[in-house]
Amino acid sequence: MRFTTLTLISRTLAVAGTLVLAAPFAHAAGAGFGANLIVNGDAEAGVGSPSGGLGSTPAWSLSSNFSTVKYGASGGFPSASDAGPANRGLNFFAGGDSNSASRASQVIDLSAYAGAINSGKTQFDLAGWLGGYSSQGDNAVLSATFLDAGGHTLGSASLASVGAAERHNLTGLVARDTQGYIPVGAVSVGIVLDMLRRDGSYNDGYADNLSFAISPVPEPGSWAMLAGGLALLGVAAKRKQRKA
Repeated sequence: MRFTTLTLISRTLAVAGTLVLAAPFAHAAGAGFGANLIVNGDAEAGVGSPSGGLGSTPAWSLSSNFSTVKYGASGGFPSASDAGPANRGLNFFAGGDSNSASRASQVIDLSAYAGAINSGKTQFDLAGWLGGYSSQGDNAVLSATFLDAGGHTLGSASLASVGAAERHNLTGLVARDTQGYIPVGAVSVGIVLDMLRRDGSYNDGYADNLSFAISPVPEPGSWAMLAGGLALLGVAAKRKQRKA
């Protein structure tokens, strides 16, 4: 049977991909690796306030006047044309009226990933869009705290707040992202979004598109398998050229 170069490439990649994925990623099937584990991280599950009021914020435990607000709400809030995520949807999170500090939090159960986490080779990615209003210093901070079965803290990570200078003294949001390894023994992670007021009466800490995802790190041997597959690709291509 004769094979085209494209056929050889497709079959070689399929074999290489199977070799790489079979060992280190087999346990990930159906477990949600790579998915955003924060519920309502984009503020779209609630009803946004058209004027900066409370709105509704499902899936989060709230303190003070933390709110969900519509983009373009009256009063100078971020609009669809201001800096922020391209897929921003209808709503974003805001600190709320008449408070110096407000908070939204939720706890993510990681027990389904215990095998991967306890191997010491499971990474996390914490990301979000954070911002504020005009030249004011109000800001948002997103943090993740890893806990063991007894509720003890094993480690933490956070996204730095976005200051007015970074926003060029304009209303809007800026992308933040950080990665690291999940501590061995972690069975849950507490996600906390803190909004801090520095100026004015309204807490203009803003946030949107918050995410927390985890993924296993491939074993070194799996990368070697992939390299071998790619080398085979090169050999196949050279043979095809000689016959041409």
